[in-house]
Amino acid sequence: MNKRLCLIAVTAASLLAPAWAQRVQAEAPTTVALMAAVGDQFTFVRQKQSTGSNLEPFSRQTMQLQTQQLNYAVLRGLDRAIELEEPQARRVLLSWTAPANVKAAMEKAYVNDRNEVLLDALRKHLASMPERKQWDRIEAIVPHFSFRGVKGMGTKLSGIGVYVQPLQSMSVDINGEGDVESSERNGSYFTVDPNTGEKSNYSTYVAPYFYFDRVTLDAQTLKVLSRKPQMDSIKYHDPMSTAVDVARQLSSAQMIDKLLDLAEKSAYRSVRGSVEVSAPKAIDTPPAKPQP
Repeated sequence: MNKRLCLIAVTAASLLAPAWAQRVQAEAPTTVALMAAVGDQFTFVRQKQSTGSNLEPFSRQTMQLQTQQLNYAVLRGLDRAIELEEPQARRVLLSWTAPANVKAAMEKAYVNDRNEVLLDALRKHLASMPERKQWDRIEAIVPHFSFRGVKGMGTKLSGIGVYVQPLQSMSVDINGEGDVESSERNGSYFTVDPNTGEKSNYSTYVAPYFYFDRVTLDAQTLKVLSRKPQMDSIKYHDPMSTAVDVARQLSSAQMIDKLLDLAEKSAYRSVRGSVEVSAPKAIDTPPAKPQP
């Protein structure tokens, strides 16, 4: 090859190099960091008989979990949703529990301000992670704090927990024989049989709840790109249970399982929307047609 042809080849290669580099960069998979910041506690809230005073008709108790069960459940749902939504993306799984000083600051803050206190603490934690320079964006699930009640639930329910409504609404009827019969009046909301999945509308129930924000952050600047609140709960009532107290219709283990299941499905729905999957049913083989 003479010098003139060599020069043409080198010039063409230099002109193609930027375009090729841009194409490779455009085709590089997105890296998404998935952060579960739900923590290791949940709240057990129980309705109680109103006394007509200014005291709220609920008792509250903070329950401690010894592991990262809640965060891991959230990560399972979030990871599965992003995998389906962005199959080419690389995913980094992270969990974070607010330290004691952040929890103390949140206790002192007004309820509506706690959302910002928690998010600011999470962003400071992320800022200290040099590996985020390799990420494109961060999808974080953080508890949401609010005073209002939602869909038959108590007020001031925030983050993740279990709400128990044990006070029955009773109705009294006189049957055709003149006997007086009392029964639990139908409630205003759907309840689910924890064993069969069948729906009804009892006025007493045990309801795992999960109120949270899915926050999308730019990984480089930690700027909030979007913030989506979500409030989910499932009300369980076992009509076959002999327990006098509706709270005892579920064992402690069952209650935790239902709570973790809700956390996983809620995190999934925050990305993919509501999806209901029915249990598989066996189909009988149709009888063979008689030969003519």
